[in-house]
Amino acid sequence: MTTSNEPAGAGAAASRGVLGRGSIYTLGAAAPVLANAAVTPAVTRLLGVDAYGVVSVGIVVMQIGMMVSGLGMASVITRHGLLGRSGQEGARTLLVRGLLMTAALIAAAVVAAPFWSQLLDPELHQAVVIGLLTAGCYVGVEESQAFLRVLDRPLTFVGLSLLATLGGPLLGLTLVLTGEASAERYLMGLLGGYAVAALVGVAVTLRSGPRRHHTGDTRAALRMGLPMLPHMVSIFAANGGLIFLATALFGQQEAGRLAVALLLGMAPGVVTAAMNNSWGPTIFRTPESERGTVLEHTAADIGYLAATMAGGVAALSPWLLRLAAGSDFRPDELVPQVAMIGFGTVLGVGYLANVHLVFATGRTAGLSLTTPLSLGAGLALGAALSQLEPGLLAMGFPLTYAGMFAGSSYLAHRVGPVRWRQQVLLAPVALGALYCAAGALLPLSLPLRLTVAALIAGIAVARLRHVVRR
Repeated sequence: MTTSNEPAGAGAAASRGVLGRGSIYTLGAAAPVLANAAVTPAVTRLLGVDAYGVVSVGIVVMQIGMMVSGLGMASVITRHGLLGRSGQEGARTLLVRGLLMTAALIAAAVVAAPFWSQLLDPELHQAVVIGLLTAGCYVGVEESQAFLRVLDRPLTFVGLSLLATLGGPLLGLTLVLTGEASAERYLMGLLGGYAVAALVGVAVTLRSGPRRHHTGDTRAALRMGLPMLPHMVSIFAANGGLIFLATALFGQQEAGRLAVALLLGMAPGVVTAAMNNSWGPTIFRTPESERGTVLEHTAADIGYLAATMAGGVAALSPWLLRLAAGSDFRPDELVPQVAMIGFGTVLGVGYLANVHLVFATGRTAGLSLTTPLSLGAGLALGAALSQLEPGLLAMGFPLTYAGMFAGSSYLAHRVGPVRWRQQVLLAPVALGALYCAAGALLPLSLPLRLTVAALIAGIAVARLRHVVRR
């Protein structure tokens, strides 16, 4: 067990390492996201609100399908490669076996399409099938990247991200420009991008060394991974569920508008997720006696980073929204929603910090309960608030992550011996709340919002200097 009185040297060094090494992952994640954001304005204008709503549903199916058909193996592969008895050789075998199980599940779902498609709007049939096929390829990318985290090969990791998340949208845009401007053609481009990335990723992984299977590895991996399914699906459904809820409550147009707000509001979460590719393995490699100290330093620093990113996006959201979507999306009305969603990404840092401790113990079953409950509560509260004002549906996102933060904190304390001072996150969360509130409520004045954004950047630079010098 660690305490706050232990020397902070290991924690400070780890924090610098996570931020430094993680910046490579961040740059790699940011490049395709920025490129995708550049493609989105053209796609929204070419397809229109209704068709872009269909695209949003297809993307949600892809994301949730990846979680379900992946059987939780991506997270297990990283942990097994670092802490498992058969190490990297066993992790390669788990990757192959996991992909075979994924292929079987996706094939079964597609073959059964004539039965379940009767429950859907006819406009969504093809989009859902394409989303399922893309989900299978997405699993290949995710599991390959999981193993690359074990090898600590961020540049190869970044290359796969570029192939999937940049190549797919560009191919989709090309298909839309050279043929019928339909949601299905754009989604086919996404499928192509993820398919190529999956093939490359699996090839790189299998060529990196031998495979060796220990009896019981697959069973142990499934025991750890399967309880993660409700947990991981709930994480993705924190935004996808809002889109489906917006469709049910207000129609496809509002779902398309909310999808644009989510695209921008979740941008800080993309950076945090990129940092997590370095953060998670760092926590796993840290001796248990030092893990609490390391977690305190890294969580606080990543929390300040998330607050800065959320505040910057919220402050500049009027112009980012106008860039991302045409006037038929009524972008100025989405400014408060972007700020609400951005604050949720700040709360997500606390959830991630505690999940690292839970996953290090291998006792993940509790997450299959706490995360879905948090999602259900968040969506229900968001739906209730939306009856007062439709835009308040976006509050479902931060409310979900507040519940996930609390649930993962409880589990980390219950299943493992490591303790850390979670109050180190109070300051970054409060700062993030202040930044996002300002972004939601300030007048749409360019000079004023640029001044606020510059102030946020100045505070961030001062914080970074503190991290480097301590």
